[in-house]
Amino acid sequence: MRVRIIGHDPVAEPLARLAERAGHVVRWEEPGAATSGADDAADLVILAFSDAAGETTLASILPVISQDVVVVDATSPAENEAHGGGETKTASGTEWIAATLPHVRIVRAFASVPADALAALLNRSTSDQSASLAVPLAGDDREAKALVAKFMREIGVEPFDLGALGSAAVLDPGGALWRKALSQVEMLEAVGWLSGDG
Repeated sequence: MRVRIIGHDPVAEPLARLAERAGHVVRWEEPGAATSGADDAADLVILAFSDAAGETTLASILPVISQDVVVVDATSPAENEAHGGGETKTASGTEWIAATLPHVRIVRAFASVPADALAALLNRSTSDQSASLAVPLAGDDREAKALVAKFMREIGVEPFDLGALGSAAVLDPGGALWRKALSQVEMLEAVGWLSGDG
């Protein structure tokens, strides 16, 4: 799979290294980096930057994002938003990505997981049978979520499907899964209400 990671938030580096280890072709770049069109084709684009850099970054990549690409929203809130201070956006990160890139399929994933939990996977062997890290995802497009779930399994994490994008609030600051490193069972206990258990 061709994976393009845009941004340098803490999750970007472990994601790039895990993807490379799994055999994916990875292009990791700074937001706003010069793009060259044809060679930017990707099956999966992971946005890993803060909301503060978002609008400028999205404007710069808009011309080279293909109609069929799946975009993983791994953006994080600006520092003042993450701590509940300052002004907040009127729309969530996923909403302004959808407004700027209306032709792409968006899956919200990875931003809620601590970067050190992803980095720790780099030190584990692929045969390690200990409880695996579950990574929540939410999206409205079933095929897009299936592609992201496949990518997750290939890099050594277990996908945990929260359902539609409307369920993604639990991945943001103040949500039940924000900055949590959990197994599948622990995640189910944390958000059992999403599956009808609570």
